[in-house]
Amino acid sequence: MGMHRPALTLSAHRHYSASPAIQSSSSTTIRQRPIYICATRQHVGKTSVSLALVSHFTKRFGSENVGYIKAVGQQCMRVWDEPLDNDTNDADDEAGQYVLVDKDVKLIRDHFGLSHLRYQDMSPVLIPQGYTKSYLDGEINHQDQMADIRRAYLNIVKATKLRGGNHNNHFITICEGTGHVGVGSVVGSGNARIAAELGADVVLVANGGLGSTFDELELNRALCLQYGVNIAGVVINKVQPDKYDQTREYLTKAIDQMWKGPNGEPAPPILGVVPDRPYLGCPALADVESTFGTVLLSGSDHRYRHYDVGSNVQGRSIGMSMITTDLAAFLRTMQRQDGDARTIFICHVTRDDVILGFLAEYRRKTRRGIPFQSALVICTGCDDGGGNKSDIELSPEVCDMIRDAGPAGPPVLRAPGYSPADAAKHIRTMTPKFNANDERRVTKATEHYEPFIDFDLLIDRTTYASDIAA
Repeated sequence: MGMHRPALTLSAHRHYSASPAIQSSSSTTIRQRPIYICATRQHVGKTSVSLALVSHFTKRFGSENVGYIKAVGQQCMRVWDEPLDNDTNDADDEAGQYVLVDKDVKLIRDHFGLSHLRYQDMSPVLIPQGYTKSYLDGEINHQDQMADIRRAYLNIVKATKLRGGNHNNHFITICEGTGHVGVGSVVGSGNARIAAELGADVVLVANGGLGSTFDELELNRALCLQYGVNIAGVVINKVQPDKYDQTREYLTKAIDQMWKGPNGEPAPPILGVVPDRPYLGCPALADVESTFGTVLLSGSDHRYRHYDVGSNVQGRSIGMSMITTDLAAFLRTMQRQDGDARTIFICHVTRDDVILGFLAEYRRKTRRGIPFQSALVICTGCDDGGGNKSDIELSPEVCDMIRDAGPAGPPVLRAPGYSPADAAKHIRTMTPKFNANDERRVTKATEHYEPFIDFDLLIDRTTYASDIAA
């Protein structure tokens, strides 16, 4: 962007971490800066873009030459972290241990086989509930927190260099941010600040549109400017296919006109415009489980089956349906569906007739060799009309009949404390997230995004000449 890049905490580290891609002379090497993926707000496809980048670079340079880190995470999970064996001296090898990491770290590491990286280095700081208060109360030291991030990043780079980096190979580190550029600022770990600490170039990801999209980009750019972080480019995501060309043309004009440097330096380019693909926004049953904090009573084999809860025919939803009719009408609805139909039916726990009818229709179609892909959500919430809410338990007898269907049976789960209307609203408005076990969604997202991103331009924007020997 033509701005002055101030001296940063890890400015010297650039010469250590950047990859020697081209040996142009005995004293000059073209090196690679880390690439920091930031979004303009939540749920705009930051992880999808990260998946595409890691996928492309592992194929282009080899998985051993690619590093990945999510410096600050929020949604965590417990994993077993094996020690790395980078030398022949077994005496100094560390023991494996269970560690908490951001869920996207497990997704990226496992899906792309980045076994040369340790989980704990890929996810150095987690912000669980109560972390912000502890930080503001002085119970968490800011310098220690930033030292953990720097140490983890250096370990990522070291592991990548040892495994695959040499003077003839390119190696690269992808840093995935959390939410918009300012997320984490309250605990001194905003995305822009960390990008500056690591000497990274930022890729901004925004949802498709024009006016509101540029407004969001401008807000996030302001923080990058504040911390002296270079913006390598912009990716526009989830663009309506019929507005694809228009979106690219006019956002390019807006960025070119508004983001030029003070001395006429060119604005950062649009690195990609990705058309929307509705399937990627369809929740899987695993997402529904997460939303209601429950697990499938039966049909767990179908946990990663996806449902288009927004689909409709002539204004009538066909991906999700609340059952308010009698049993005969409900059965007619189910029997009219073909084998490919996927509908999430929602009923109240008091509708034992509907629950048993659902199980009976599953068995009837199974006997006839007809596929059955619908699911049932049983809501247990109750309101007495005076604002007092309670929970009605599913009868043990009916619960046993559901469980007897087993993991391969029809998917049935409870929504504790929810009314059918509330459950339907939560399902329709949820934002599905990637899951390390949902290989189909991860693969489809990667395949969809890669063709629309200019990786050569990204490499060109994030490399620099160094006069210091590797």
